[in-house]
This record gives sequence, structure tokens and C-alpha cells, in this order.
Amino acid sequence: MRAGPAGAVRRGAAALVLGCVLAACTGPGPGPSPEPRPGPTATSGAPSPSSVPVPPTPTGEPMDEPDAPVTAAPAPVWDDASRAQARRVAQDAVRAWARPDLPAARWFDELSVYLTPTARQDYQWLQPASIVARKVTGEPKVVEEPSVYLARVDVGTDAGTVQVLLSRQDGPTPWLVERIVPPEGQA
Repeated sequence: MRAGPAGAVRRGAAALVLGCVLAACTGPGPGPSPEPRPGPTATSGAPSPSSVPVPPTPTGEPMDEPDAPVTAAPAPVWDDASRAQARRVAQDAVRAWARPDLPAARWFDELSVYLTPTARQDYQWLQPASIVARKVTGEPKVVEEPSVYLARVDVGTDAGTVQVLLSRQDGPTPWLVERIVPPEGQA
């Protein structure tokens, strides 16, 4: 039986592939073999260990000018002004939060001024229509002061007491909202 032109093409392709595989397995053919390259020597331009400069040993002297002003912000303190600011920020944030009838974009824009960067990322996806509270009904009360950087303020609303967790970076920075926790049993 005689194979057609397609069979001849297949046989030719198979022979070509087989030839390439065998050539790859046998290594280089006749000719000069590669010469090993010499490694670096002491005269090749590499610095010798004795010519490498050694940094000076520290003397215990300050690196900065001793009279240079300190630029760190002052640490916060818990005082009446600090507590008043925490209560005010918590109350204003809950007023901005407890508006379920606003369009989501406007609601978030008005709430975000009170939020930390992390809280902004979390609350940007919240749908205000899911919030039950509609208005603040009581005076805010600082209920926890775990450190001068953290506070929990309870704010009364028409749906129950909302917990507001606040933080601040240092003395001059304002309190910002880390989390608004709705009354128990509400989303």
C-alpha cells in the first residue's frame, strides 16, 4: 500500500524532531572545547582586605546637635478638654452616621471626616439604609479610657446606645472614630 503526500510530510517532520532531540543529547560536535576562565587574582584589580577602609569606631558622642530642638509632637493627656473633645467627636460622628435616608455617597462623605483611614476603608461599603438609628437622643459619655490614645464613648440614640471607639496619634491631633458599634442585636 502506498502512503500519500500527507504521510511523507509526517515522516519528514518526525525525522526532523528526532534529529533535533539527538543533537541536543550528544553535546557539542568536533571543534575547540571551551577553555576554563581564570578566576580573579590578587592582581586582577580586586581590593585586598588590608586596603578596604574601616569605618571609625563610635565614640559615644550624639549624632545630632545637643541643642537641636525636639520635633516630636507632645504626648496627649487625659484632662477635661480631652474628654470634652472625645464626647463632641463621638456625638458628631453618630449624628452623621444615624441618617439612613441619605444617598450612600453623601452619607459616607459627611461621615468620613470623623473616621480614621482604616475606618474609612471599612465604612465606604456600608449601606446607610441598614442603620436603624435616626437621631442622637442623649449626651455622650466617656465610659472607657484604656490609654491617653484610646477612648470609648457611649452615645444614646432613638434605637439604643451606640458605642464609639476613638483614637488619636498624639496630643495635637484630634480624636478620630475607629469603629461605631450599633446597639446590641442591630447591624
